[in-house]
Amino acid sequence: MQLDFSKKKWQVCVYKRSAVIILRHGELKMREELPFPDKVLQTLHNLCATAADLARRGEEVAKLLQKDPNEIEGILDRYKSEGFAESFVDNEGKKRYYLNGRGIIKVCSLFT
Repeated sequence: MQLDFSKKKWQVCVYKRSAVIILRHGELKMREELPFPDKVLQTLHNLCATAADLARRGEEVAKLLQKDPNEIEGILDRYKSEGFAESFVDNEGKKRYYLNGRGIIKVCSLFT
């Protein structure tokens, strides 16, 4: 969904119709002091990957972070095993990832 506030594009993400996150379109805000794996999780959150139909490929996250896709997928697989993310293989045979409720809470806790 796109909204227009003062001629600036904003992207709105809705998680279970209750939490709304608004980001400047095309602009990812990152906390510089975070450990890199947390930046990966935050990037998935910034991409609004909070449900299966919004899931993103590891290579998309890797491109934004300018890192090797295998490294990013390894980090995301670890978050999945820790219970913060989910993944599935799409119809093109590519793995997609998204944050579950615990992962969203974890990302939000990075800002407190």
